[in-house]
Amino acid sequence: MNQSIAIQNLLEKGVSRIIDRERLEEQLRSGKKLRVKFGIDPTGTTVHIGHAVPILKLRAFQELGHQIVLIIGDSTAQVGDTSDKDAERPMLTREETRKNATDYLAQFGKILDLSKLEVHYNSEWMDTTNFNTVGELAKNFSVAEMLDRDNFSKRYKAGIRISLQEFLYPIMQGWDSVQVKADVEIGGNDQYFNLLAGRPLQEAFGQPKQAIMTFNLIEGTDGRKMSKTYKNFIGLSDTPNQMFVKIMEIKDELIIPYFTHCTTLLLSEIEPYKARLFSDENPKYIKMDLASMIVSLYYDKEAATAAKAYFEKVLTDGIVPNEEEIEKTYLNVSIIELGNLLKELKFCATTGDVRNALAGWGVRVDNTVVSDAKMMISLSSEKGVLIQMGKKKFRNVFLKK
Repeated sequence: MNQSIAIQNLLEKGVSRIIDRERLEEQLRSGKKLRVKFGIDPTGTTVHIGHAVPILKLRAFQELGHQIVLIIGDSTAQVGDTSDKDAERPMLTREETRKNATDYLAQFGKILDLSKLEVHYNSEWMDTTNFNTVGELAKNFSVAEMLDRDNFSKRYKAGIRISLQEFLYPIMQGWDSVQVKADVEIGGNDQYFNLLAGRPLQEAFGQPKQAIMTFNLIEGTDGRKMSKTYKNFIGLSDTPNQMFVKIMEIKDELIIPYFTHCTTLLLSEIEPYKARLFSDENPKYIKMDLASMIVSLYYDKEAATAAKAYFEKVLTDGIVPNEEEIEKTYLNVSIIELGNLLKELKFCATTGDVRNALAGWGVRVDNTVVSDAKMMISLSSEKGVLIQMGKKKFRNVFLKK
């Protein structure tokens, strides 16, 4: 690919904001090898395609020969980032963060060349940072600046507690930038305040201030912000079939944002899909192309072709998938109420959802329509019970041995 086009796409595709863009572009075009920092607090084990938006941008930097510096926040995760939260977050143990990080890295390996990553746990320097140093770092920020942060401001006005520990989080993230001598730091728009914290600290320690690049948060299958809390995410560990079906569930107005944020297409390569979307073509077919592309990115073309065939067979023709195509779930109970089972499988989030699903005659147990939420389901370790809700959701449920 032409390097000029690659740099243009790096700076523009899916990017919400760049601080110090002119200098960053100059460095990119000069051929200087940049240190591009990205930090994660491994607070869980699930990575979804919303998390992958900045990872895809790291891939673009990596393909241009720049050094990706991944910071695993085993110290910051213990404090807890409240960037997109309206309350304090629970603290994790060091052991929990280290275990979760292993799962994160395995999933990142679907996008990045892990052998070329520079990986640090920020406990490397946090554990040896004394209180005097913390004081030196903290004096670069005012209380007014901290309270200017949107979610802190809302909580302060509402009388919701803000701990001093939470004020330390952006300082810790900025200290990471000093330690690794970052030239660029990237993250979601919700991280903007934390990303900026590195600049005054780098200046205080005689380093050039890092450029900042941020991205919009993408919406999930229900139109809300993609989140594990809302169960509306598309996971990198989802099977190809699951991934394809979930992408087909997104709203039509999200098709182009998904092409922009969730694929490796160039901006010029997205234009034909925009033209198709504004023509009389059924958006379903454009969405199928999108789903195939995303499944291919995390698996391969063969998996995408099979997932498309699954979607057409199950959802278009209404045929129950083959047994080997249906995900299996193993539970520790031998008997369970149907309503509770639907919630356990995450088919329904609430009792109201269960009631609505059953009232619409959309639930089947072993291919028989059922309507009683209190129906007892007996599970065996030998033969699964087939649970179906609507056209899209299937699960074979077994008793865990």
